[in-house]
Amino acid sequence: MKKALVFFSIAIFAAATAFAQGRGGGGGQGSGQGQGSGQGKGSGQGQGSGQVQGQGQGQQQGSQGSTQSGRGDMDQERIHATKQQRDQIRACSQQADEIRKQVRKMAQTSDKKFNADEARRQRDQIRTQVQAMEQEHERLMNGLDPNQQQAFREHIQNMNRLQQTTRSEFQRMNSEMEQANPDAARVKERAREMEQAMKDWSKEYQALHSQTQD
Repeated sequence: MKKALVFFSIAIFAAATAFAQGRGGGGGQGSGQGQGSGQGKGSGQGQGSGQVQGQGQGQQQGSQGSTQSGRGDMDQERIHATKQQRDQIRACSQQADEIRKQVRKMAQTSDKKFNADEARRQRDQIRTQVQAMEQEHERLMNGLDPNQQQAFREHIQNMNRLQQTTRSEFQRMNSEMEQANPDAARVKERAREMEQAMKDWSKEYQALHSQTQD
């Protein structure tokens, strides 16, 4: 009888211990799940907020950059020039184009059809046209005010280089023409180089004209 009571007491104690351990384990799992859920939500919300904020700032900066670029383009297009200045720019551009056509004709002359006397006549015509363009160009440059000079600074520098190139190329052409028997191939080469220089002149004048208004 005493042995039965002892075994019965041990069984009740073991069952109570197992029940307590089961509840304790469940509580630990619940706590872990709560912490994980809280951390996941907090992290996700923080990342989402940072992404939205970063995208908003990037869009705002891009919009500001685009606006500033547009303003810069408008400023370039709104350089004030007198009617006389715009007429001078057009005149210089037309003169450069006429010279380009003249030297292109010389460059396209075949070796069999090359005539030294005709080439010298063309050379004289080109010299007259270049001098007329340079005179008009000098009047245009001398009439620019300080603000215009600053706005056109890059174009002015380009045209100063072109002026030196044009004079150098024409001098080389002229030296070849002074020979008793000019070499047709070298004359054509000089003419092609002059043609390219005149194309560059025309581009610079067109750029000036596009940036001015009355």
